[in-house]
Amino acid sequence: MLSALYIENLAVIEKTYIEFPTGFSVFTGETGAGKSIVIDAINACLGQRTSRDIVRTGTSKAGVTAVFRDLPEAVLRLLLQNGYELEGGELVIERSIHADGRSVARLNGRPAPISLLREIGGSLVNIHGQHDNQTLLSPERHLELLDSFGDLQEELTAYQQKFSELRKVARRIQLLTKQETGKEKRAEMLRYQIEEIQSARLTQGIEERLTEKSQRLRSVERVARALQNACIALSGDEDELIGAVDLAGNARSELAAISDFPEFAAAGETLEGLALDLSSLSSALQEQLSALEYDQQEADLVESRLNELNRLKLKYGGTVSQILDYLEDAKRELSAIESSEEQIRTLNREAAHLKKETAALAQQLSAHRREAADRFMEKVAGEARFLEMPNLRLEAKFTPTKLCAAGDATVEFLISANLGEPPKPISKIASGGELSRIMLAIKSALAEKDGTGTLIFDEIDAGVSGRAAQKIGLKLREVAAAHQVLCVTHSAQIAALGHSHFLIRKSSEGGRTYTEVLPLDTEGRVEELARIMATDQVSSLARETARQMLLAPEQQGSSPQPK
Repeated sequence: MLSALYIENLAVIEKTYIEFPTGFSVFTGETGAGKSIVIDAINACLGQRTSRDIVRTGTSKAGVTAVFRDLPEAVLRLLLQNGYELEGGELVIERSIHADGRSVARLNGRPAPISLLREIGGSLVNIHGQHDNQTLLSPERHLELLDSFGDLQEELTAYQQKFSELRKVARRIQLLTKQETGKEKRAEMLRYQIEEIQSARLTQGIEERLTEKSQRLRSVERVARALQNACIALSGDEDELIGAVDLAGNARSELAAISDFPEFAAAGETLEGLALDLSSLSSALQEQLSALEYDQQEADLVESRLNELNRLKLKYGGTVSQILDYLEDAKRELSAIESSEEQIRTLNREAAHLKKETAALAQQLSAHRREAADRFMEKVAGEARFLEMPNLRLEAKFTPTKLCAAGDATVEFLISANLGEPPKPISKIASGGELSRIMLAIKSALAEKDGTGTLIFDEIDAGVSGRAAQKIGLKLREVAAAHQVLCVTHSAQIAALGHSHFLIRKSSEGGRTYTEVLPLDTEGRVEELARIMATDQVSSLARETARQMLLAPEQQGSSPQPK
């Protein structure tokens, strides 16, 4: 519950401190006195959007501090999850709004994000104003009311978890199906690339081994070619070419023919020796040539392998390692493509199973919602009759939908406020006064289910008066048995039923406007009630009527103030 509120430099409020009791507290004051500012201050501590325009003129910042105690379990969990500790069981929320537009929030003295204030605020305070009927006017919120009334939150969570599983599988199927486009062409390309690389029989270090072998074979080839050419020059070849050995022999024979000339005898002997030496040299070179191990076919194969390797490097990577990595990636991708159809079939079977389970949970949830709706409509109608709406009739219209996060059906509350009129959507039939009373009837029906400690009603009496206003006051007093209820009102009937009463009073001094919040004692309440009822000046009769109004709840034994 809200224990205390301190406001400083907020609009026309310079400084004010309010201690809130349990039970039903009312706030009254003349029009324009600043009653809405108190609501704005509480909203600021709940993380709602603020404007620098609310900073009091001439000051640098506005500040609001709210103290809460007897915190709901949901708030305690959120504080613990976010690392905030309580001191003495109290939660102190501070909000500073600077004139330059900056805003700072603190929880128990520690900085806190505004989003956390909003998250916590939803479990601390529920504010309902005369123009804040979105829960009733928006059909999207009607399911929330039913689930709260029927204690169906756990059942809804179980359904939503199953629905979330179904959506994940459906998204996976959609992704795989989308990838099917062009899959066959891609698979064909991958198969060709895999075959091309695998046929090359690549291994780590193969490039170095082939290069070394190529260089060795080239060296052998060069030596063999030189030896072969030398042998041909010395001995000729198969084409009957004459070599140096034969030429030397021929020269010796020619000189032998003139051996009768002594002067040529020495030359003949020299040529004979030279022919023998050349023949010996030719034989030696031929033996060396024969001893060489050179295979031209092997050399051609090595060069072919190196050319193939260079071609693969241009297509799949600059090194053998990169080519082999590409091969593994291609195999994995091809495997994924080839298995995608089986994956889709498997996922479709899983989706069908999940959809069956999800649909069963949705049907069960809808059945329980229909049961809760019958009880809820009856309960709200009973509360409405007490609030002077005896002919109010409510229906819950369920409309089947595709499976969604909320279930398999939407619901919209329909009402008929007059006899003979068919129920219609609330937004098309209810007046402002009716909306306020219907909302109060709903809050009364949910009073035992609502874990929010503080309920605030801002001018819920708008559009009603007389006996209907009194019934609203009695109902608020009744709800205050389980919740702290704060109500801003212009109705004397409602104000008289409060367990405590605060006056919001505006005054002027030194050219400035000031608003203060004053707790009223019994005599102060008498004067304020008489003022509200008076059309001109407050009379003694008005005061006496006010006094009797204050005594009436106690005399009737109506909802004493909670301890």
